[in-house]
Amino acid sequence: MRVLRMLMGCVLALTALLLVQPPGVQAATSTSQYKGINWADQRDNFVNGVLYPSGLSSTDTYSSASTVADRVVGQLYSITGANTVRMPVNEPTVSSYWSTYTGAIDTALTKGNVILAYWAYSGGKPASTTGFNQMWDTIVAKYGANPNAYFEVINEPYGYNTTDLDNFYNTWLNRYPSVPRGRVILDGAGDAQNVPAVGGDSRLNGTLLAVHDYSFFAGYEDENEWANHLASYIGGYASRTIATEWGGPMSPGSKNGVSYNTIDYSIPSGSFFADYVRGISSELHNLGMGSVYWPGLRDGDWYSLTKKTGSGSSIALSLVNASGLLRLQYAWGGSDAGGTYVKIRNAATGLSFDGLGRTSNGSNAGQGVASSSTNQQWVIENDGNYVRIKNRTTGLYLDGMGRTANGSAVGQYASSTSTNQQWSVITDANNVLIKNRGTGLYIDGMGRTADGSDLGQWASSGSTNQQWQIVAAG
Repeated sequence: MRVLRMLMGCVLALTALLLVQPPGVQAATSTSQYKGINWADQRDNFVNGVLYPSGLSSTDTYSSASTVADRVVGQLYSITGANTVRMPVNEPTVSSYWSTYTGAIDTALTKGNVILAYWAYSGGKPASTTGFNQMWDTIVAKYGANPNAYFEVINEPYGYNTTDLDNFYNTWLNRYPSVPRGRVILDGAGDAQNVPAVGGDSRLNGTLLAVHDYSFFAGYEDENEWANHLASYIGGYASRTIATEWGGPMSPGSKNGVSYNTIDYSIPSGSFFADYVRGISSELHNLGMGSVYWPGLRDGDWYSLTKKTGSGSSIALSLVNASGLLRLQYAWGGSDAGGTYVKIRNAATGLSFDGLGRTSNGSNAGQGVASSSTNQQWVIENDGNYVRIKNRTTGLYLDGMGRTANGSAVGQYASSTSTNQQWSVITDANNVLIKNRGTGLYIDGMGRTADGSDLGQWASSGSTNQQWQIVAAG
């Protein structure tokens, strides 16, 4: 009887396991192995027609598409250290370009993982269920058994409520039971922003999950807020989740009529975009999640990490922004988070923040002609939704000193919990404004051009005296 009870217990335990996890499926315990880049169509992937990732065209053949993929994917991997490429699919691409497109996919599969992600043209759902199923029937028949092929059922499924989306995913899984669930990626609800809505459905256990986050999803000016924003999308499902899209400007460009130069992501609080890229990459690093940068290559996109010249076998890619790559590699688990020390230079006077070697609490902070002195080197530390700014030489922090009168000096003080040491760094095109939490005043160069002059505070004025550029020290 004891042996029988043990056998019955084993059967019940196995049955329970099978109910939770389908045969042949191994649940993800981490996604850190996925180091990815998106290869996208110049028109974006929301195309009502055949998709042509940058470098491919309607005149390609299987052979020439294979050559393009060899050049593009090979160079993307060698430049970035990626091992995964995300490529778009849709109904027209599979129905009328498949014999060519498979040349690119087949070659990419020899180099690493390929995520085939379906993009609905509009409305956040397929225009035709029949057409959608026929497309996936063809893709799964071709690549279902390839261990390097991953299937992202639908990109940003905002056209479904959460109940309908989970049912939609369950239908897909039941239609393709031979595909290991560990190679199926299910986007969170909405614009891939609500992972728990999908991860919490036990019918979908064993699959990977996807999250997206972009700077236009919110309006934060703080790295910690961006990190928390991403974490709120993921909930308790980081071990199954890949960020299949996230990215920021790598080249000069404009947004909402404001022009930006090339952004240095190796330093903190350099701009609105720097806060986003640094916050998101830090959270991905801390959660041990894999991610797929948007985009590794997309012609004409200022977010593109690389730039393409030439065509066919002559395609050459070049890195656009080394600091952006550094943060991407940090997100993938790298150890280099970027620079530690910064210099803060006034847009009007050209002078830089300077501790002037003053080590007494309450001493005034100054401005100095640019030099290599560590008195002009500062560490920007996250402090909740604010930052603190610490001098490398003196070890003191910039402090508003509770002074609320226009023209009063900015001080320096030993570390404290006072709001006088908390600052907001607000993007102003290529410069920033720096506002004290305690006083409500902005750091102001006061038009002073003398070496060693005091750093002032003033109410918001719109003057270039309140505009600062944060650059890497050295």
